[in-house]
Amino acid sequence: MTETTSTEDIAAFLARHGLKCAPEQRLLDITSELGEVSKEVLKASNYGRSRPDITADLEEEIGDLLFAVHALAIECGLDPEKSLLAALQKYQARADLKGDIGSGR
Repeated sequence: MTETTSTEDIAAFLARHGLKCAPEQRLLDITSELGEVSKEVLKASNYGRSRPDITADLEEEIGDLLFAVHALAIECGLDPEKSLLAALQKYQARADLKGDIGSGR
């Protein structure tokens, strides 16, 4: 793999290793990975008592979560990079218009 990974790299990896599955299964994977990230943040922050230290375990779990989210987008026929850019543009437009990115104001 290269230093940067593209959507095509992830799609090829999924296909090469027989990891294609239904979006519903990907959501379960995302939920599991998010739980792992939560666990690592809790451990790294002494269960909320301090700002979390960035650990190798936390970095690994965030990578797993990002992989799972990218895989979901790919399974749904979406380009995760395009979706992320659209979200960033949406948040920037809200910040420019309202001064914050929240959708509830």
